[in-house]
Amino acid sequence: MKELLNESNVKEFKWQKLKDAKYRFCAIKLINAVWDLIQSDDARVDTIIWDTNDSRHQVSNRDDIANYGRMFYHLHSNSLTKRPRLSTWKIYPDEGVGVDWDVVARCIDARGRRREQIDFPLFATKFFDDPYYRITDFKEVKSHEEPCCQIADLFAGISIFSRIHFNLYEQWLESTELSLALFPQERPNITNSQGERFEVLKHLDQGCKTRRLGVSLKTNRYLQTPDPKNPINFWHYTPQHEMDKAPTKKTV
Repeated sequence: MKELLNESNVKEFKWQKLKDAKYRFCAIKLINAVWDLIQSDDARVDTIIWDTNDSRHQVSNRDDIANYGRMFYHLHSNSLTKRPRLSTWKIYPDEGVGVDWDVVARCIDARGRRREQIDFPLFATKFFDDPYYRITDFKEVKSHEEPCCQIADLFAGISIFSRIHFNLYEQWLESTELSLALFPQERPNITNSQGERFEVLKHLDQGCKTRRLGVSLKTNRYLQTPDPKNPINFWHYTPQHEMDKAPTKKTV
């Protein structure tokens, strides 16, 4: 991954920096590398985003930093349980977020070590299956030193971008596909950065379809993976029940 960044003359990839061709080419190289890893090394990418206007987040004095930590827990505790049991993992979140990572690490580790009881009424017996996983290392890292953090930023950024800008992306896509037609459609008014990001979104969408990775874009008008078992999983978190509320800041 570092070689790809060096080839693109990019010290650190950030979605917010994707405003020109240099970062577009870099993003495409990183996406292609992810596809290779999925095929050769059984890798996967799980991305979670949430709507701050849904019933879970419409609470007064919401603590967005604590909520980020909870979403980090949901993402990892779910994705790691989809891997082979008894796997060992090292988790390296990006530093500077302000989350109480000690609490998050303990919660994720506890979820992995939990053993589930399986009953067999016919034989009047029961047993406990193996724990899901074990965390062997959990520490903050500097994102500019860890390409995996930069890939996470890319997939998180493009997921949010697809949800906010799909209508404009659809207009842009139709105008580019009809550019050679007898009566080409008028191009929508977009910024340079939007145009570069649309190219990356198109590359990701087409590549996922070619590889049959189960990623949907047009159905819900944003990137989503209906079957979370697929190796590229875009998860749009929704409230799980009435009591599922975002944490609030403590008052003194």
